Amino acid sequence: MSTSTASARTPSGNHGLSPGTVVGGRFEIERAVGDDALGTILAARDQKTQRPIALRVLGPGLIATPDAVEILRAEIKTAAALTHRNVVATYGMGAEKSGARFVACEWLQGQPLTLVVARKKAEGQPLSLRGAYNVIANVAKALAAAHEKGTSHGALRPAVVWVSKNGRVKVSELGIARAILRTAGPAALGPTEQAFLAPEVRGGGAPAESIDAASRTDVFGLGGLLYTMLTGRSAGDDFVAPSQAHPEASAEIDAILLRCLATDPAARFATPEDVRAALAPHVGGAEAAEGDAGGLGMDIDVDVDSAMSEAPPPGSGAKVVTPPAAALKAPAPPKPAAPPKPATAAASGSAPRPIPALAPAGAPKVGQRVSIHEEFRPSFVDGIPGAAPAPAAAAAPVRAADVDLGSVLNKITENDAARWMVQKDKLDHGPFSGRELVQLIAKGEVLGDHGLLNMDTGERRKVADHPDFVEFVEQYRLKKAAADEKQAIVTAAKVEKTSNAVKFMVAGGVLVLILAGVGIFFLTRQAEQDTQIADANLADLYERGQVEIEGTAGILPDPPRGSGRRGGGRGGRAGAPGTSYEDAMSQVVDIGDATGSGGEGRLSPSQVAGVMNGRINSFFPCVGEELRAGRSLGRVRIDMAIAGSGAVLGSSVRAGSPEFQRCVQGRVAAIRFPGFGAPRMGASYSFDASQ
Repeated sequence: MSTSTASARTPSGNHGLSPGTVVGGRFEIERAVGDDALGTILAARDQKTQRPIALRVLGPGLIATPDAVEILRAEIKTAAALTHRNVVATYGMGAEKSGARFVACEWLQGQPLTLVVARKKAEGQPLSLRGAYNVIANVAKALAAAHEKGTSHGALRPAVVWVSKNGRVKVSELGIARAILRTAGPAALGPTEQAFLAPEVRGGGAPAESIDAASRTDVFGLGGLLYTMLTGRSAGDDFVAPSQAHPEASAEIDAILLRCLATDPAARFATPEDVRAALAPHVGGAEAAEGDAGGLGMDIDVDVDSAMSEAPPPGSGAKVVTPPAAALKAPAPPKPAAPPKPATAAASGSAPRPIPALAPAGAPKVGQRVSIHEEFRPSFVDGIPGAAPAPAAAAAPVRAADVDLGSVLNKITENDAARWMVQKDKLDHGPFSGRELVQLIAKGEVLGDHGLLNMDTGERRKVADHPDFVEFVEQYRLKKAAADEKQAIVTAAKVEKTSNAVKFMVAGGVLVLILAGVGIFFLTRQAEQDTQIADANLADLYERGQVEIEGTAGILPDPPRGSGRRGGGRGGRAGAPGTSYEDAMSQVVDIGDATGSGGEGRLSPSQVAGVMNGRINSFFPCVGEELRAGRSLGRVRIDMAIAGSGAVLGSSVRAGSPEFQRCVQGRVAAIRFPGFGAPRMGASYSFDASQ
């Protein structure tokens, strides 16, 4: 979670964890950040990786019974398995000697939505409609990811929605909120925050277990966020229609909001995505052509003004200074004419009438990062507002040989980030930076017909269809065609040489037949000995590491909630030799496995392959024993669950005998990868042992 402003209250200090205290065997408390209704937020540092994390110490009485502890553990287990760009990562939970329960979370530099809205209100202007839509769209993505994991938030409110310093929208308290509502009820939250709870929860009911019902509960919270952003008011204040408080809001926006806030869950939208889809036609530029109808209309986050105050990293000793509102106020852009106001806004909780689509205004480019305060205006072409630019003349085809690949690469890597996911062999590989992706294309590991996803925009297309990479695909095709032609010439020469040899063999065939009868016994016996020697030699070569092989790696998606074990591994404690990949990925992350600020940092396939290729010699004794036993091996695949510390929590070997699998598992358990931000990840590595 973020720490720029955890709460306006001074930290109570009654949590028993003073600066310098080490919890979980490796996390040193640096300072208290603030208090809120659920307890105290502490800044801590992972002594092993020197990365910052946030520790939330839950208030006394919230988790007071063994049953409550088990509820919290189950919710944290589910939250820890959720890795998403719009979710503040949860690492694990623990307990202090005093009995205080704490949860380790991602340290995020940024501000809560409460502070963003308050700042805009102090400046005398609300968030733009498009800025509010961007927040709703990204929160909807976070909620959709949680619902896919079989859980929900349950207590969505402005205090748990964060805008990071680089403009990413993130939702915090996943797992914690549901656990507190189940154990302590809505009274654990303050009166202001209770106003954002759905009526069925605010009345004391436990969070819904079915995803359909839980999704409608989260829709209510999403409506509360929209109301606060458009009106600057709390959901507990007297209701004012957004169309009466915001210059860009219309009666259609009012109707969408009222449907979100309906008292009857059945009258609300079914999913957060339905809310986003209903808003999009009424927000200028929200509908952008992405080529992915299933994604968000514009899969972007928001930008925060550079003047917005930021918290220093833990341990820096710097103080947080919030400039006065006047100093933060930028020159206001000309406001668009307000739409005609209806005589009365819709005021019933019933489903709204069909909403007419509005003409969309000019949309930003796909992938362009948009300011949270930016107003979208129709474009002007030749003095005509809203006119579309004339289509550009079709460019003449350019051969790959005529393209300056250096310039193309410079363009790709200008703002390089690990945003590219490659889909091949029914697995997601990545994310890769643009430079890494070009290198994979050049080596033939990524081909033109593989799928490519831009994680910043949600755009999906084949690699060969992407303008940034098409020339590199063509270069590889030409290079491979030349290599194939050269190989064909070599093969033809070998065939001709073989043909000449056959002619000589026919001439001496009679002599061979005469000698064959005499020496057949000796030849057969020698052949058997040669075969045994060859097998033994190959096994020895593997054991001595003289067979040069190299494997490839990919990143595995998180297993679905409740998935069982598959073959290739044994159950056991995560991190112990013999623990399977499936068991390790399904177990709750202990506090001792947390590694720091986390976020979305993960190892790339190239990093996984680099470590594994460097340790591949350790597998050779296993391969040698398998060959000596007369068992053949082909492609060996190893699925690994890797902790944020770089330790291997468990692995499953997808080839060979049980003895071979146990041998490889034992060696994989000793491998250490570089540390990374996420609590854990799945990776796959494979190599060919059929040489």
